[in-house]
Amino acid sequence: MTSSTQTDLRRVTQEEKHQYQKALSFIILLIVALVMVSVTFLNPFFMKGQIRSDSNQVVVVRQVNKHFNTLAREIGARQSDDANLLTNKQTQLIADHIIDYTLKPWFKVNKLTLANDILYDINLNIDQGASSDAQLVQEKLKKQGSNAPYEVMDAFSLSTITVGGNVAFGLLLLNIVLMIMAVISLRSLFNEIRAAFTKKMLIHVMTASNMWAGFWLMLVAGIFALIPVIINVEAVAVLGYLLEIGSSIFLDFVIVGVLLYVFSAIPWKITSPNN
Repeated sequence: MTSSTQTDLRRVTQEEKHQYQKALSFIILLIVALVMVSVTFLNPFFMKGQIRSDSNQVVVVRQVNKHFNTLAREIGARQSDDANLLTNKQTQLIADHIIDYTLKPWFKVNKLTLANDILYDINLNIDQGASSDAQLVQEKLKKQGSNAPYEVMDAFSLSTITVGGNVAFGLLLLNIVLMIMAVISLRSLFNEIRAAFTKKMLIHVMTASNMWAGFWLMLVAGIFALIPVIINVEAVAVLGYLLEIGSSIFLDFVIVGVLLYVFSAIPWKITSPNN
């Protein structure tokens, strides 16, 4: 009778330990993922640096020139082919303004401000050293007068960018709320575990949860990083562009997952019940 009762107690304790590990793993994974997204994808300073990497420069040049070519056709400055009209430097300046506008921490309603910024970049940075087609676009835009910003607005799909910017700000607010809730839940759960287990078992459960969180972060981020490699995402509107830029960022997520796993594995092994 006594032996049966002790067996039941051990079984319940083991089940509780697994439940605590699952809950902790989810909360830790959520906190790490939200922090990583906030300091990377939703951070204009980080993203402006990211688009200057060798792999991402190609994507930015292609996308900005695609819209610039559309602008050339709309205002009657047609070129013979779809070759890039803007240089790397010229496209980077336009991309910087788009990122600043999109990731500005507030709701966006005035697309005209961004259109004027892009128009300013075109007027300032297309000089005598630029291609003849690019100079022709600049001249045609000057002739458009007050209509020029609206031509830019249409060609660069600024309505879509504005919607994306508002979605990004909404995600930032949601991230902040979820992080606060997750930290409160983590603290409450930690207090429960501390009251239920010994110090050694507490460390074992916490590090095991960190390892699972690191594993899932590596797995999910690794899948997202591989999508642009195994699938052609160029045709998938804005999402495809983000996936191409984000591929290298997701690799950073994988690295964080690896570090979380490795640094938790040693104390987890040391505090194992078998030791």
